[in-house]
Amino acid sequence: MKLVSPYIASPRPVHFKFRPARKGARHIIVIFTSIRAEMNWLDFDHDGPLLAHNRANLLWIYDTFGAEYSYYLAEGRNFEIEESVAQLIEEVIGSLHLSSNDCTMVGMSKGGSAALRLGIRCDAKNILALTPQLAIGSYLLNRKRTEIIRYMSGSTEKHDVDWLNNLVPDRIRSDPNRARNVYLITSPYDPHCIDYLDDVLPHFRRYSNFSLLSTASDLARNHLQTLHYNIPFVVSLLGILAEGLSPRFGEDSNGFGFDGSGHRDRHFKLGQKFGGLLPGSA
Repeated sequence: MKLVSPYIASPRPVHFKFRPARKGARHIIVIFTSIRAEMNWLDFDHDGPLLAHNRANLLWIYDTFGAEYSYYLAEGRNFEIEESVAQLIEEVIGSLHLSSNDCTMVGMSKGGSAALRLGIRCDAKNILALTPQLAIGSYLLNRKRTEIIRYMSGSTEKHDVDWLNNLVPDRIRSDPNRARNVYLITSPYDPHCIDYLDDVLPHFRRYSNFSLLSTASDLARNHLQTLHYNIPFVVSLLGILAEGLSPRFGEDSNGFGFDGSGHRDRHFKLGQKFGGLLPGSA
């Protein structure tokens, strides 16, 4: 397969950027983008320094299927977009003589939601989701991004929001492969993720290697701060995954505590009403 963008052998054209592996690496990292000021901007862009030293094949995929973002999934409840993206990923993996066991899917915010759903769809060995939106519809409604709701689901009624909210959790619940490595990074101040984590957390915990990292830092007091704080960690972890290693972190905290406390995990063990994220904790 000649890697020419856009990919047109699928129901919808898919625009992408590709950088081949270096120093004999036998791995591919697929990168999904967040909601950016411009739709043609990419996260971890290969023209920048963030992944300059990563040795894996790097595949960036644009979310430019229409006038609004699609989360790489749907337009008008039609999943041709998701099917097209999955087809591109599978063909690129095959053309490199790799397999899904040599694949990491990664994204932050909107891209993290896509990494979870498409990572399971394409049976990727590793999924790395930084501050994903687990309930897409509620997030878009709260952020007044109703045009994206309408683009993806056809309307902006309550049943449309509910339908969008189920897209990521339903895929996690129905995943038959519990041997994959899933890394979820959030914080108590990342409502796009933790406010909807309770219902799906038991299903995450069924993975043989599930890592939940909750950031305890005064520099991670909202969604965007949590994302920015953890980018160096994500870049480092991608370098490790590109070497074929799968570290295990369990459920833990990073950072150095809130309000100068020095406690990494005190907040992590608190119930939600106290600013923590574990259900049933006190």
